[in-house]
Amino acid sequence: NWNNSSLTLVKTILADEEGLAVYQKDIPNYDVFYQAVVGGDRGSQLSRLPSAGYYFSEDIAETTPQTIIDIFTDRSIYRPGQTVHFKAIARSSGDKEAKLVSGKPYDFILYDTNRQEQGKQTLTTNEYGSVAGEFVLPQGVLTGSFFIETEHGRVPFRVEEYKRPTFEVTFDKIDKTYKFNEQVTLKGAAQNFSGIKLQRAEVAYRVSRQQLWWGNWGRPADHFAEGVTQTDDNGAFEITFTPQKTDAGNTLLRSAYSFRVEASVTDVNGETQTGTYTVAVGDVSMILQADISDKVEKNSDNKLNISAKNLDGNDIPAEGTYQLFSLQENDSIDTQIWEGHFVTGEQKELKNKLKDIPSGKYKLVLKSKDDRGNEVIAENSFVLYSYADARPPIQTNDWFIVKNGTFGADEKAEVILGVSDENVHVLYELWKENTLLERKWIVLNNENRLFSLPYKASYGKQVTLMLSYVKKEKFYTHRTEIELRQEKKELKVSLDVFRDKIRPGSQEEWRLTVKDNAGNPAVAEVLASMYDFSLDKIFPSVNWNLSTFPSNLSVPAPAVYRNASFGQETAQWNSTVDSNPIKAFEFDVFNWFGLLMRGGYNIAMLRSAKSVTFSAMEESSLAGEDPSLQAHNQIAVSVADVAAFSTQETVQDGAAGLQDENAAVQIRRRFDETAFFYPQLRTNEKGETQIAFTVPESNTRWRFRVLA
Repeated sequence: NWNNSSLTLVKTILADEEGLAVYQKDIPNYDVFYQAVVGGDRGSQLSRLPSAGYYFSEDIAETTPQTIIDIFTDRSIYRPGQTVHFKAIARSSGDKEAKLVSGKPYDFILYDTNRQEQGKQTLTTNEYGSVAGEFVLPQGVLTGSFFIETEHGRVPFRVEEYKRPTFEVTFDKIDKTYKFNEQVTLKGAAQNFSGIKLQRAEVAYRVSRQQLWWGNWGRPADHFAEGVTQTDDNGAFEITFTPQKTDAGNTLLRSAYSFRVEASVTDVNGETQTGTYTVAVGDVSMILQADISDKVEKNSDNKLNISAKNLDGNDIPAEGTYQLFSLQENDSIDTQIWEGHFVTGEQKELKNKLKDIPSGKYKLVLKSKDDRGNEVIAENSFVLYSYADARPPIQTNDWFIVKNGTFGADEKAEVILGVSDENVHVLYELWKENTLLERKWIVLNNENRLFSLPYKASYGKQVTLMLSYVKKEKFYTHRTEIELRQEKKELKVSLDVFRDKIRPGSQEEWRLTVKDNAGNPAVAEVLASMYDFSLDKIFPSVNWNLSTFPSNLSVPAPAVYRNASFGQETAQWNSTVDSNPIKAFEFDVFNWFGLLMRGGYNIAMLRSAKSVTFSAMEESSLAGEDPSLQAHNQIAVSVADVAAFSTQETVQDGAAGLQDENAAVQIRRRFDETAFFYPQLRTNEKGETQIAFTVPESNTRWRFRVLA
C-alpha cells in the first residue's frame, strides 16, 4: 500500500530440490515483490516481479498474424498534377513463416500534407501478393509531404513546384594530405547530367574552417576565404587556398581542421547548382589502425589487416614497425614477444605467428611516420584463445564463446562456457520458444566446458540456450539463439541486353534474367522502373527493400533477471538550510506602447520574408549537342539495385549525317521524368523477361531500378 508504505504477505513458497520456486501471479497489478529467506536471514532485498505484460503469449502469436504491406513508387518527388505510379506487396506471418497474401482486397488512400484524403482505390492482390495502381496528384492544394497509406503500410513522397536541375557540380577525390601553410588545389567539374561540359561558366566559391576536436563539435565554422573563378573548355575548374590555424589553434602541439569548400556554378541561363567538398588538414597527416577484434581465435579464418588513412579517411600506403607484448592481469605490460616490420595490407605472417604463442592477453603496438616525419602510434589490446583451451585464457568467470550458432542434419551447434574459480554451479536451460526442453545443474571447476547440441526435429527452426550462475556475489547469465541452418533463397537479377547510352526518343528493348541462389532460372514477378536521375538532387529516392518480420516470427524464451540484491541502492537525506532572501535583478523593459502584445511576450513584426528554393533553366528544346562529349557509366544490377544511364543526341559522321539546311528542326516535346514503370512483369521458364520502352527526349542521366 503506497499510501502508508505497508506490506502484505501474499504467499510463502518453498524452493524445490533444484532451488527453484514457482508463483502463479493472480493479483491484477504490478505492485508485487519477492524476497529470498533462509532461516532467519532476510537480508535479500525486495525485488519487483517482472511485468507479465512484457511476455509474448503463444496464443496471441498464433491467432493474430502480422501483415506487412510494402509500397514502392516510381520516384520520391512530383509536381502537382503528375501521376504517381505504385506497386504494393502484401506478406503475412500467420504460420510463423512469411508468406504472400493473395486474393485479398486492400484500400489504398492518397493523403495530402494536411492528411486530407485526395483519392482512394480498392485493389486485390494476385498470386504474388502484389497490386499496382496510380494516383493523379491534385492541383491547387498545399504542397509538401504526401503519402499513400493502406491498412498495413504506407509510403511518403514529396509534392513540390520545382524546376528540374540540368547539371551538377562534382569534385575530384584528394588522395594526398596537406599541412598548414601549404597551398591546397581542389579540382572540380560542372557538367550536364548527360555528360555535356559547362564551358566558361562562373564559379563562386566559399571556404569555411572548423577545428576538429571535441570542444568544437556542433559549433559553427568560421569564414576563411572566398573567390570567383571560371570553368575551362572541359567544364573543369580549380580552387586554391592556403590553410592556416586559428590563433587558439597555434597554442596546441597537434591540431586538425576541416576546410569546407562550397562552389556555386551558374550557367548562361542563370541556373545555379552547388557542390561541396571537405578537406582535412592537421599537424599529423596519418592515422594507423589494426583491424583486430577484442577476442582472436588462433585458427580462425579472419584476416589481420593494418591500414593507414589520411585525415580525409582515404587509404594511403605506409610502413613501420610492430611490437607484441604480453599483458598481466591488471593490463600492465609483462614481456615483449616479437618485434618486426610491417607494410599496410594483410598481415599473413603475423597472423600465422599468433598460432604458436600461448593463449592470453596481448597488446599490439604499431609505429610509423607520416609524410612530415611525425611519429604515429596505434595500440590494440586483445585476448588470444583457442577452442581447444582447457580453461579461460584470462582470469575470469565470464568466458563465453559461441563456436557455432547454427545446427542441421549433419551439423552440431557448439558453445563454450569457461570459469576460473572452483565449484561454480551453472543452471543449464534449453527452451523452444516458451516451452522448456531441458533443465539441469552443472558444476564447473576452473575449466572450459563445451556444450554440443545435435539437431533434433523437435527443435524446429530455433532453440534458446541459457546459462545462469552466481559466484562471489556476482550474477552471470548468457543467452544465445541457436537456429536451423536455412537454405539461402536470394534471387539474383542480371541485365543481359541493354545499352548504357541511349538516344532521346529512341525505341529500346532490354532483357533481364532472374535466377535463384543455385543459379537456376526462377519464375518470378518483376518490378522495373527508370526515372530522371537529376531529381535525386532535389529529393533522393529511397532504395526498394522488403521489410522484415521481427524475431524470426517466434515467441521468445523467458528471460532470467537478477534481483535487487545484486544492484546498488542509493539513500537520500534532505535538510533545511537557512538562507537570506535576495531580490532578483530586474532588467529594463522596452516600452512597446501596446504594439503587438501577444502570449506574454512583446513581439514586433517589422516585415515579412519570403523564401525561394532555387531556379533551374528550362529543358533545351533543340537537338544536336556535341556527340564527342559523352558520359562513361558502368552499371552493376542485382535485386533491388540501381544503375545510371545517360541520354544525349548523336550525329553521324560523313555526308550521310548532314541535313538539308531547309529541313525542319526536330522539336523535342516529351520530357517525362519517369521513363517507364512496369510493376508486374513475369519471367518465362528461362527466368527471362523483356522491357520495351520509348526513351523520353530529355538530355539527362537515368536511374534504373529492379525488384524481383
